[in-house]
Amino acid sequence: MNKIKNFVKGIMKKVFRNEVVVQEWEQPLVSIMQPVTSSGETITPAGAFGGLGVVFACVERRANALAKLPLQVYRKSGEKRERDSGHRASYLLEKRPNSYQTPSQFKKFIITSQLLWGNAYVRMKFSGKKIVELIPINPAVVRIVKDKGKYWFVINSDGKQEVLSEDEIIHLPYLSIDGKVGKAPLTVASENAGNLQAMQKFEGNFYKNGTLRKGALKIPASLDAAAKKKLKLEWRELYGGVSNTGDVAVLDGGIEWQDISIPLKDAEFVVARKLNNIEIANIFNVPSFMLNDMERSTYNNVEQQNMRFIMDVIQPDCIAMEEEFNYKLFLEREDYYVKFNLTSALRGDTQTRANYYKEMIGIGVLTINDVRRLEEMNDIGEYGDKHYFSLNYTTLETLEEHERIKNSKGGEGNT
Repeated sequence: MNKIKNFVKGIMKKVFRNEVVVQEWEQPLVSIMQPVTSSGETITPAGAFGGLGVVFACVERRANALAKLPLQVYRKSGEKRERDSGHRASYLLEKRPNSYQTPSQFKKFIITSQLLWGNAYVRMKFSGKKIVELIPINPAVVRIVKDKGKYWFVINSDGKQEVLSEDEIIHLPYLSIDGKVGKAPLTVASENAGNLQAMQKFEGNFYKNGTLRKGALKIPASLDAAAKKKLKLEWRELYGGVSNTGDVAVLDGGIEWQDISIPLKDAEFVVARKLNNIEIANIFNVPSFMLNDMERSTYNNVEQQNMRFIMDVIQPDCIAMEEEFNYKLFLEREDYYVKFNLTSALRGDTQTRANYYKEMIGIGVLTINDVRRLEEMNDIGEYGDKHYFSLNYTTLETLEEHERIKNSKGGEGNT
């Protein structure tokens, strides 16, 4: 017990001496006195997610796309593969990973953590050797420490510090430079996000001041500081605020208005904002049509873009989760594995589903009952379990045998 305590103390000393892996989401905390982006805006995961619509939309689209896919447990038995709903992992992944989350909420948390912080952490709660809960950990409170070639996870939560080993944590990094700590898309998009945040504040100030243009009051006489302050306050009271937008200003005493603003309707402002949105969407790997930008989209290419999104974005996410879960949730001697069911991604298109099922039944891959189960329908009995195959298909061997028999019968007829 003392050895464990001393080891934990050693890990904590490394934390206090900053002998830790600095993670992407911590960069804004490293230099608080300096602006993180060239626009002067500080971008944090929580701030960008709650304050920038395009960041929220990108994360929401990616998270929802994966969360709707069932993650199921299978058992290998020789050459056969079959669903196994009796394993504890099946209950955790398909019904309730913990006491307060559904499976879809659990999967959304993982993707959200990866996109904003670069890493997702899930604690495995054990009862003996059995995993009884999968508990998500806020990535903002986790630091990764490397000691003698092994990685440890230091968790600072509710005023307490705890060190967990890799055997207790499911760690899902996004793209990584060092192979361990993930790099968040938000970190790459911080400059664009900073520009958008600055634009939003700029736009908000326009409406706050109750005018679409910003300028200065030109006074013919010289005013002291107190008089200037008083005039400025009176002007704001009369013409500031959204309620005074469009009101007519009356100038007397030789006062002139001098325009010094850039109107929001200027093309440069609109284009710059749109380009920042597009760049952020590209970094988050979200097609523009999914953000309601249909400028270059047609019905046909939207369908192709959607399929590409599933194959090039969602499927790699699925594979990364499957690999980590397979390693952490099952013992090496167990013949179990988890697999996402990507067929549910086709549920939004009835015609595509119908064509897919028709092809699979036609070549004997699926039975009628298989299709009905995928559509949440009851079986039709033993006849629905039969496999069908078109008579138009045959093997070369069968074709050669058929020709041989045909030719032999033809020869007999001639004799």
